[in-house]
Amino acid sequence: MDKFKEKLNALRAEADAANARAEAAEQQLKTIKDSFQAKENEVNSLNNKIALLQLENDRAEKRIGQVKEQNAAEAEMKAQVDSLTRKVTLLEADLSTAESALKIAQDKVRTLELSSEQWERKATHLEREKTDLEAKLEETQKKYQQTKQELEDTLKQLEEL
Repeated sequence: MDKFKEKLNALRAEADAANARAEAAEQQLKTIKDSFQAKENEVNSLNNKIALLQLENDRAEKRIGQVKEQNAAEAEMKAQVDSLTRKVTLLEADLSTAESALKIAQDKVRTLELSSEQWERKATHLEREKTDLEAKLEETQKKYQQTKQELEDTLKQLEEL
């Protein structure tokens, strides 16, 4: 019976040790489960953060694309403005040259008009002189004819004498 008690005590001790180990294992399992749950929650949280960051990244990339498009459009507009500015500068230079040429042409026209007026006055004066000379010539011819007639008459009278 002592052996039996010993065995029973040994079995009890073994059972107590097994219970203690089982409790320790259960405690360890609970700790591991809690740790696993915490890690799983952390993974879910990190996955959510990753998803949010990916959305943010997509929005940022989209915005970067828009900004690049705006920059390209602005660069194109700037190039057009520069081109138009150069054209305006060239046109202003052409206008200045044309204005100078116009001024020179206007001066020449004024000079020609003055010269033309002088020649017209001279022509008018010469026409008047011509008219006067023609009138004098006519008068002189009339006088000549009269004088000739008188001379002939006088010569006839002298011959008759």
